[in-house]
Amino acid sequence: MPYYKSSQRIEGSGPGIEFTASRPYWINSYFIPPIDAGQPISLSVLSDRAGATTVVLAFYDENLQSIVGPPLVDVIFAPSQKGLVTFTRADRSGPYFLTIDSFNSTFTFYITSAWSPFYQLRTLAVYAFGLLPVGVVIVYYDEISEQREKMFQEALKGIKQPRR
Repeated sequence: MPYYKSSQRIEGSGPGIEFTASRPYWINSYFIPPIDAGQPISLSVLSDRAGATTVVLAFYDENLQSIVGPPLVDVIFAPSQKGLVTFTRADRSGPYFLTIDSFNSTFTFYITSAWSPFYQLRTLAVYAFGLLPVGVVIVYYDEISEQREKMFQEALKGIKQPRR
């Protein structure tokens, strides 16, 4: 199933916190499932304030657990810029990481490309394989208990009930 890939879209908004004098900015990060090299990527970001957002989209190395340069998108909004629409191609196969920094502003983003819709189920597969032996034992025990119940019923058929 992870080899089946179709057009997918992630959308979100943020930052979802209240800005204060001691907290004037917030960094939101989003993990993008593995995209094949050469696949087109569409990224749109819209901020409510001009010049208050920074956007970075880069390849993510899962072994190093860090982004690896050069980034596909690295934009600091200009003083009059409130939005960004970019079309690029994945430069290598693997997961990508989107980071949006907002300075006293809120944002909405959309990212579209082709990846496996089953990527999120990869952790469930580990649990499923772990539960498989438990399921086999339960089915086996159910069969044994059913045979025992049949033997018990057969034994009770031959017993005469006392008269009252």
